[in-house]
Amino acid sequence: MVVLRCNISSKAINKNKDMTQPSWLKKVKFLMKEKGVKQQDLMEVFGVSSQGAVSHYFSGRNKTSSEQLNALASFLSVDVEQLEDFDKLEEKVDSSLDVEALTEAFQTIARLDKLSEKELFDFFSVYEKMGLERIAEAYDVITKLNQKKKQELENQILKLKKA
Repeated sequence: MVVLRCNISSKAINKNKDMTQPSWLKKVKFLMKEKGVKQQDLMEVFGVSSQGAVSHYFSGRNKTSSEQLNALASFLSVDVEQLEDFDKLEEKVDSSLDVEALTEAFQTIARLDKLSEKELFDFFSVYEKMGLERIAEAYDVITKLNQKKKQELENQILKLKKA
């Protein structure tokens, strides 16, 4: 079974504090895994002659130009905005929402329900298209509903105890 990972996460910092991994990295890794693409396959996209040179872009040692980012998006058959918007979206999401934990929970439930690889791919495609803001909204709605139900149950228990 293919394990699908959502591309949504906080920025990761390399051991070298001056090198921050690019915001597009998780999205690109996800797409590469889905399409069976290796870093070696991206040498032409970055205009380099070795896989090691490609890895410098992935680590943040080398910065991507807008032309390279456009070429990468094109190579992976996505809009460049999907790669560029992660920083902006991450800033808007409430920090209390642990998107990675939510994604892992969805993956676990999907495995327990024995969804096919196609069903998993379809689900996570929609999940990805929803974006962080919509996922955060859904999370907030569910949290508020659960709090309301919990309060209602506590009130019913109090009434029963008094009776």
